[in-house]
Amino acid sequence: MGASRFLRFLLAGLGLLAGCGFAIWVVLWVSLRSSATRVPNVSDMDTAHAAAVIQGSGLVARIQEGVFDPQVGLGRIASQRPPAGFELKRGATVMLYPSLGKAVQKLGDLTGLPISLAEAEIESEHLKVERRCEVEGQADGAVVLAQMPAAETLVAPESAVTLLVNRTPRQKRYVMPEFVGAAETDASRAIRALGLQLATVQRVNYPGVSPGTVLRQDPSAGGPVIEAAVVGLWVSR
Repeated sequence: MGASRFLRFLLAGLGLLAGCGFAIWVVLWVSLRSSATRVPNVSDMDTAHAAAVIQGSGLVARIQEGVFDPQVGLGRIASQRPPAGFELKRGATVMLYPSLGKAVQKLGDLTGLPISLAEAEIESEHLKVERRCEVEGQADGAVVLAQMPAAETLVAPESAVTLLVNRTPRQKRYVMPEFVGAAETDASRAIRALGLQLATVQRVNYPGVSPGTVLRQDPSAGGPVIEAAVVGLWVSR
């Protein structure tokens, strides 16, 4: 009789322990389930909308550096980590990677190109000129001196390019040749070949000198002269 009562007592104790254990497990399971949430699918959403959806699920959205993806529009979410459907504890972080669109070819070398041609090439690559810095007299023509980003850089569509351009060509400089004593025809030919301009020739009487001989010039020989400068000649008649 005593053994039977002890057995019943033991079984009752074991049942109570099992019940308590099950209850604790249920409480923990419910607690864990209530503090967990599934990562929503925000693919192809714009970044602001995607972040709002993530935060609305009790998670934290963190925008990461963009990735090239030709299948997803520029600025929309190309991928996420963890992926959609993954179960996380509330307050956990979801990393979002916006699309940079399709990578264009490497940016070409624009230096040395005429300004209009460089801008046309930028437009043909679906880029835009963000800023154009201008200087004068740093090259022989109106050309691009430098660019940013540099040549060979991979850029996304609609990226901005900054150009440093030479707006006004620099003037070439020469040492003024000696024309005094030369024939007018030879002097005139040399002046035009140098890109200089010949002023109206002053003809003067000078006994003893053959007609058509240069008697005087301005600027004088040996001095500096810029391209397109005006040269005056005095010639015997």
